[in-house]
Amino acid sequence: MATDFLHVRVDPIKKREAEKILNGLGLTLTTGVNLYLNSIIRVKGLPFDVKLSREDILGANAFQMETAFQKAVADAVIADRANGYPIALYDAVRKCPYLEYPDGKREYDESNA
Repeated sequence: MATDFLHVRVDPIKKREAEKILNGLGLTLTTGVNLYLNSIIRVKGLPFDVKLSREDILGANAFQMETAFQKAVADAVIADRANGYPIALYDAVRKCPYLEYPDGKREYDESNA
């Protein structure tokens, strides 16, 4: 089998750490890189998720506000259920809102469906 050289620039500390881990697994850095390349080929992409977090997308302040809002809504739903009030929800299948009563009964508003 013919081989080719791959020359890449890496952080020397990360390289040593990776070599230490791979050596502990009985592998060389070359074998580790080849395993990584084979994984890319096998899955036709990166072998792990690459995505921004919700906080990265929104920014720290907006993320904190969104988190606080979601908690406030969840707390209100819990309180309303505890007090016997109906909860307004949305049925994605029927594409319409409904009220869910404490006894489980649902009252749909299909006037806009």
